[in-house]
Amino acid sequence: MRELERKLQIAKMKCEERNLKYKILKSYIPFHIKPKFNKLIVLLSIVAIISYTIAAILLQKYTLVELSPTLTTCVYGFFGTELLGLAGIKIFDTKYQQIENNVTENIIENDPDAVG
Repeated sequence: MRELERKLQIAKMKCEERNLKYKILKSYIPFHIKPKFNKLIVLLSIVAIISYTIAAILLQKYTLVELSPTLTTCVYGFFGTELLGLAGIKIFDTKYQQIENNVTENIIENDPDAVG
């Protein structure tokens, strides 16, 4: 039983030490990068399309065999659809926020006591 208590204390001390190291590291870094999920997906999609294109060109050049046109169509179709879908979401979110801001501004202009 004592051994388990000792291991629990050691685990707690290690956890506190990790948290302190993380806080120190955060204080030294002048900026914090927290990419949004949709921006990460866009970046990965673009990288995948470019890398597939380069790989297909190099394979065709050195092996003198064309990659499957069906595979190429599927790769471009999948990643293109992802990019179009995320673009559509962004467009509709922006429009919704503009409409919401206009409605809020109209309410404030008509009745300043209505909000807040």
